[in-house]
Amino acid sequence: MASFEHLTKSYDVGDQLDDIASADPPAYLRRCFAEGSSAPALPWSRVQQLAVCAMVLDAIVHDRDYEFFEHELIADWRVHYAGACAKMKDTAVQALRRVLERDRPQDPDAAGELEELVSRLTAV
Repeated sequence: MASFEHLTKSYDVGDQLDDIASADPPAYLRRCFAEGSSAPALPWSRVQQLAVCAMVLDAIVHDRDYEFFEHELIADWRVHYAGACAKMKDTAVQALRRVLERDRPQDPDAAGELEELVSRLTAV
């Protein structure tokens, strides 16, 4: 399983999970994907934020575990938000594809990890 170490390098995943948890998680994710799709350009930190949101969505909808997520928190979100999150997979994929087209990471490993996220989210 991919570790997504290039996308999360020097990014505080824990802080972002706290931000998501302190908000309405589906609304936070939806807003992140919408902003990722519509922004004219995304700095690297926003690409990382978008990638982590996509991982959270994947963890909730496809029951995947990511090593740097608090497993109890994700399990709780699966119970409460799986339905709402399943409806935003297309929006997340659109945002990730937009990054790959316009703001593709210069690090080929990070770009490959973004492609892997797209693949995971489009899986049935």
